[in-house]
Amino acid sequence: MHRTTPLFLSALALALAGCATTDPRAPLPVVQAQLRERADVQATWPLTDDERAQADAAVRELLARDLTVESAVQIALLSNRALRATFEELGLSQADLAAASRLPNPSFSASVRWPHERPRGPNVEFALTAPLLDSLLLPLRQRLAHDQLAQVQRRVAHEILAVVASVKSAAYAALAQQDIRTRLATIAEINDTAADLARRQYDAGNISRLEHAQTQAAAQQTQLDLLRADAEVRAAHERLSRLLGLSSTQTAWKMSASLPALPDADPALDGLETLALAQRLDLAAAHAQVAFAQATLDLKRRTRFLPGTVDLGVSTERDSGGGRVTGPRLDLQLPLFDQGQPELARLSATLRQTQARAEALTADIGSEVRTAHDALTAARAAAEFFQNTLLPQRKIILRESLLHYNAMQKSPYELLLAKEQQQHAERTGVETLRDYWLARTDLERALGGRLPPSGTGVPPVIPPPSAPPAKDDAEMPAMNHQHPKK
Repeated sequence: MHRTTPLFLSALALALAGCATTDPRAPLPVVQAQLRERADVQATWPLTDDERAQADAAVRELLARDLTVESAVQIALLSNRALRATFEELGLSQADLAAASRLPNPSFSASVRWPHERPRGPNVEFALTAPLLDSLLLPLRQRLAHDQLAQVQRRVAHEILAVVASVKSAAYAALAQQDIRTRLATIAEINDTAADLARRQYDAGNISRLEHAQTQAAAQQTQLDLLRADAEVRAAHERLSRLLGLSSTQTAWKMSASLPALPDADPALDGLETLALAQRLDLAAAHAQVAFAQATLDLKRRTRFLPGTVDLGVSTERDSGGGRVTGPRLDLQLPLFDQGQPELARLSATLRQTQARAEALTADIGSEVRTAHDALTAARAAAEFFQNTLLPQRKIILRESLLHYNAMQKSPYELLLAKEQQQHAERTGVETLRDYWLARTDLERALGGRLPPSGTGVPPVIPPPSAPPAKDDAEMPAMNHQHPKK
């Protein structure tokens, strides 16, 4: 025993020298590389108190400036708590790999017995054994754990990309809702002006009570729409705050920019399905799960008739008379009643299940890409129609209404109505541009990464709310009740 034990411990030390690390961040570089290839985002995983403090400081710095779509994504990657929980999947899988890379612990047993007759000395037995079968299967176990870790890395990266897409959609929706609220405020001012003019003309006896009531009702309806728009702005703000992982004390951020410009062109459908099948990480994780299930089933088939356990070691015994016997020890669990049939059936069902899920996901991805591309094409057509047709027509109507008003051929109400209709058209333009960016984000989500290059941006479809008044706006005359009514 004394000669064998040092040899066993030496072999154990050599095996432990090649064990996988238990550092939970070890798998992170692979995830970061996958993200850079697909979305140009840098994922961080703060684990220590100092790292979390640094992340919080970076979030505060980003929130101190006006929020953009890009900075919103950065904040979410730093602060989203659900994302941090997703990162822990890497730590769990790395721990499984470390466990699979280590030799099983040896077992030590001892017994002391006393005879009923002389000699009265104790009978002492010691044994040290190690699981031989588990040690021989160590390389296979380690390879399976590596495959499982690779699958988890793909799944975590896919979930990060899903969060990025959700944040971008919420940011586009918040930007659009702010613009819509600004347009409604302008419409409310126009209708208030019309209502004030109608009140003065009604007091002067120039219009009927019906016309006065209709004008007042239109102004009041606009005020109601404005209240609803305020609520929708707050709701969009809260949805984005939740995705960013912000606390109740961090929700005082603002977004002053408008929606981004409409790009020159979008990628054609040809090749997008192939691209999605190549870069969707959830599909890669599904294929990895199929390979893992197949490898596990193959391993069980090859080892089903082996003993359940094979423990090999050395034991020594000293009898009551003082004599000692020492020698090897072998413990076997014989597969007499359970020869692996239930486990084989379970693994076979698992393999079929993972294959069916991978095939279903493959079909779904193609449909998702086609649907998202159709939505993007329709959204672009609507945005371009607004820019090239509807908005110019509304500007012509407003300009001509102003000319007719100055020529005393239009009433002030008709001029205000033309201005209101232009603002409604610009609100529609905000909605079409919002729908375009939401559809583009959905297509990126369906592709599992960025879209292929499609050109640079063009001037915005609609002027931003913060822009100076257009020429038509600047030439709007002051309304008074003395202008002739048409």
